[in-house]
Formats: sequence, C-alpha cells, structure tokens
Amino acid sequence: MPTLIIARHAKAEAPALGLQDMERTLALIGRKASTKLGEEVAAAGLRPDVALVSPATRTQQTWKLMSAALPDTRTETVDGIYETDVEGLLSVVRELHDVETAIMVGHEPTSSAATAYLSGPGSDTGSLKNIAHGLSTATAAVLEFDGTWADLDSRTARLVAVLSGRNVE
Repeated sequence: MPTLIIARHAKAEAPALGLQDMERTLALIGRKASTKLGEEVAAAGLRPDVALVSPATRTQQTWKLMSAALPDTRTETVDGIYETDVEGLLSVVRELHDVETAIMVGHEPTSSAATAYLSGPGSDTGSLKNIAHGLSTATAAVLEFDGTWADLDSRTARLVAVLSGRNVE
C-alpha cells in the first residue's frame, strides 16, 4: 500500500536582518528534534524509498539528521516544494513511480494543508485533531492510500499517524 509521509522541518533560527529565508538554519533544539523524528519514523516501521526535500537550508538539515535512522532512502532536492501550495506539492508526488513509501520534507502552511486535503474516510480521528491547527515543527503525518501516486487527490488517503520528534531536551 503506497504511503506518503509529510514532514515539516524542525525548529529553525529566527529570521534575522540580511538573512534570506531560504538560508535559515536549524536551532540546537531543532537539530535534536530532527534526529528524534528520524528515529520515530524508523520505529514506526516506515522505510521511505525516496525523500523529496525542499532546497531551504533548514529542510536540508532536517532531512540529513533524520536520514541517519533511515540510511537506505534516496534523497531528491525538489525546488517546487519551497513556497508552493497544495496543488504544487501534489504535482511533485504524482510524478512518483516504482516507489512504495515517500517522505516529503517541507514547510507550513502547505504541509498541514496538504495533509488535511488528502485525509479522507478511515483517517485516525486523534491524528486529525493533532493536525487541526497545523503541523508542528519536527512532526510528520503518515498517509496511506490505495491506487497509484497519480491518483492522489482530495480525501483519497487515510491519515494513520502523526509522529513527532519534539520531545527532546
């Protein structure tokens, strides 16, 4: 059964004068949370075939730290994940072939909007409540669906879990 994991990057440093948004790096707590999120994904038995990662520094760092627990995952940097909308994210995912599980590491508000858009009948109510106000940093929504990647559309997936790397010190 195809599985899409939509992850939001971990906690980044605050915006600073002269620093482009694309260049923001992870805060120390974000680095720890990224590692923990990767461990949580692996502990859930999820083994992504491919990681689709925004080119922003904070998403690249999040995935690099997550991938320590998911070493066999192929990484693709996808410009179209940064500053896009739900349809933009889905256009990237719909192009996947010969992939059972994919993880997308991106940004808000698009990550939670895409999760809500895709979540349909059979979704876990606790997980739906968890994302009702957005996908927190270092958090991943796990969606399963029947059919092909090209078939993904509104309410065609089931939100089965929300994983978090935020419980770190």
